[in-house]
Amino acid sequence: MAAPQPLRGPAPTVSLLRDTAVGTAPAAAAVLVSSAIGADGVWPALTGLLVGVVAAHLISRLWIGQAAALARWMIGLGSGEEGRRPVLVLGSALEWMMWPALELARRARRAERQATLQGRRLSTVLEAVSDAVLLVDARETIVEANVAARRTFGLDRVGVPFARATRDPGVTAALRAALEAGTASTVVFSPVDDRLRLFTARIQPSESPEGGRGAVLAVREQSEQLLIERMRSDFVANASHELKTPLAAIIGIIETLRGPARDDAAARDVFLATLAEEASRMRRLVDDLLSLSQIELAAHRPPATLVSLAEVLEGTLARMRPVAEAARVRLVLEAPASAPDIVADADQLHQLFGNLIDNAIKYGGPDKDVRVVVRLLDAAPPTAGPVAGRPAVEVAIVDQGEGIAPEHLPRLTERFYRVDKARSRKVGGTGLGLAIVKHIVRRHQGHLAIESELGRGSRFAVLLPIPAEVVDHHSVKIPS
Repeated sequence: MAAPQPLRGPAPTVSLLRDTAVGTAPAAAAVLVSSAIGADGVWPALTGLLVGVVAAHLISRLWIGQAAALARWMIGLGSGEEGRRPVLVLGSALEWMMWPALELARRARRAERQATLQGRRLSTVLEAVSDAVLLVDARETIVEANVAARRTFGLDRVGVPFARATRDPGVTAALRAALEAGTASTVVFSPVDDRLRLFTARIQPSESPEGGRGAVLAVREQSEQLLIERMRSDFVANASHELKTPLAAIIGIIETLRGPARDDAAARDVFLATLAEEASRMRRLVDDLLSLSQIELAAHRPPATLVSLAEVLEGTLARMRPVAEAARVRLVLEAPASAPDIVADADQLHQLFGNLIDNAIKYGGPDKDVRVVVRLLDAAPPTAGPVAGRPAVEVAIVDQGEGIAPEHLPRLTERFYRVDKARSRKVGGTGLGLAIVKHIVRRHQGHLAIESELGRGSRFAVLLPIPAEVVDHHSVKIPS
């Protein structure tokens, strides 16, 4: 910290000479008057004395008036109003009082400005912090609360009791320990009116703005982390269950083949076929788990390669046609003469459309069509998430199956979520296909829209952005 500057004052030599001259003025006036009269006796002396007294009175009144002006100016400085500085004709002592007062006033204003600026900076920082921050005084009254705190605890103003923010006894006890004993602590709690939310509060003793001991509470919501932990736990449980079912079947078949069916050729063939089916199911599950993990690892690295959408769709349809023919399903492609190039990961697009077409084949039913419809949009609809309002290509896979009830639609992309678990396992589903689709679409900054009606089939539409350079160079014409 810089050392304070020394106080300045008037030049002492000039001031003393001036004050000496003014101080001798009454005596000089008396002598001059007496000399002018030029006569001896009492009356000339009295006349000179009277002139000296009058001169001294006038000088005193002038000095007192300047002192009063200086006092009023210094009072104004104390009130923050500098006003016009008085001009001092005489009185070096007054000047020496004026200069320190002026310097101190300037320093006080500078310190006040700095304190105001620091207060504003602190307020800006607190408002920008995503965690809720509360300042509580010794009476357990909230004296400061940032935006996050007001939003989290539903506060419309400060100056209210802390108990209005949270009624959790653990937080109240930790606050009182900070106020009474200066003890810092951390408390985990859930609001009384919403036990699904979880918060961590750090209570730190501090000085109250009004004096005495106060406390600062920094509150961070952990609900998202708790949800992630629950999702991870659910994922492990579901994955274990999905692996346990075929594994149990495989172990049972092995025990049977070692025992009663050891010499039964017909039973052995049936059991071996079942073993192959269950092993294939486990392999599909492991493959999907690995694929989902790889997609999540690459989620923060957007694709950077220009890919021909037409070639991707043609390759996917060619790969899926044998599957469709085995299920007696017709694959129909409805697309413009030329589909645009897009920035994408070709392998992930193959997987995305392959999963959607495979689902449509499995749940669409035999002797029906699965249509792959490609449309170019000059602007995606407002509900299209990150691609809303931008030029986009829509690839919709439409089946003619039984449809999906509305209550199931929001959860279709959850891992291991199935509308009909028995049917899904029967057709070989792992419960991860749409979760993979969702993560691939998200990595490509696209949007997945699902529509379904019972008895009328389902429509899974993927909207992918068309790069600006493709539109600007007229590689594709976007219809209006």
